[in-house]
Amino acid sequence: MSFTFKPLEGKYADIYEKGIGVKDLMYKVTPGNYVCSFLYKDMVQKVLDFPVRSDDVWMVSFARTGSTWCQEMIWLIGNNLDLDTARNTLQQFRAPLLETSAVLFEFADLLKEKFTDSLEYISSLASPRYIKTHLNYHLLPTGIREVKPKIIYTIRNPKDVCVSFFYHSRLLHNFNVDFESFCELFLNDAVFGGNIIQHYLEFWNRRHDSNILVLRYEEMLSDTRGTVRKIADFMEKPISEDDISAIEDFLTVKNMRKHKGCNGEPFVEMKNGPDYSEKTGLHFIRQGKVGDWKSHMSPEMVKRFDDYIEKYTKGTDLSFD
Repeated sequence: MSFTFKPLEGKYADIYEKGIGVKDLMYKVTPGNYVCSFLYKDMVQKVLDFPVRSDDVWMVSFARTGSTWCQEMIWLIGNNLDLDTARNTLQQFRAPLLETSAVLFEFADLLKEKFTDSLEYISSLASPRYIKTHLNYHLLPTGIREVKPKIIYTIRNPKDVCVSFFYHSRLLHNFNVDFESFCELFLNDAVFGGNIIQHYLEFWNRRHDSNILVLRYEEMLSDTRGTVRKIADFMEKPISEDDISAIEDFLTVKNMRKHKGCNGEPFVEMKNGPDYSEKTGLHFIRQGKVGDWKSHMSPEMVKRFDDYIEKYTKGTDLSFD
């Protein structure tokens, strides 16, 4: 399959240029209605050709759907609850984002301890590998279709995703944008990842495949123990009730914020200075709440989001509370 890359145009391109200071930063990829940084166009073929192993475990998601949280569950289950390593070694080294070199290029100095090329680094890892990506189904390595490694995919209410993504973009990428403008980007498929519902449906419609487990963020939060057990069963890893309790305790918002291995603070501090989160109260691990959109969106904006969701879920069995 061949892909076409075209820079965002018009007012959406202007929002990025004004808010980040880079012209032609974001590109739309077709087919697939995906949006990515300008660097990914030079990476796409390498990703498609990336060798997949049968014992890989892939954490795939649209950004800000609970993937950092879920990835820790996966990694801890797969590594016999090695809590010390999870506390102290960056998740980006333990379970690296496939497209890191294209989306976290601003943090190359932080990551160069282990790699400058994320694909080469992941290729060098011993099995089983724990790999994360925000790519849509079309852009995943073609070997995934034949090899069929285990894939865990997370879904979250798009309204809450938008709120979380807004704060994440301001904190980690210094995107100087107001919430209303960010909503405009989101509703017009101009945020990183493109159309969230289309991204979801590519995996939701494959949720009955034996190698794919789809999880809802809201259920992960309301029944964390059940989620850990479900992931362990899917990974075919025995797990005790005490192990589940240890993982559940490790992954509370309060505790995750303490651990540099998964709290994102090394990235936040590189961008904003030492002790930034402590001084401001703004954290990479933000709140872990359901329904935060209610305190951010006007009735008019809620209606626009509801219409957007209805438009793209019509005729499907995907819905959101």
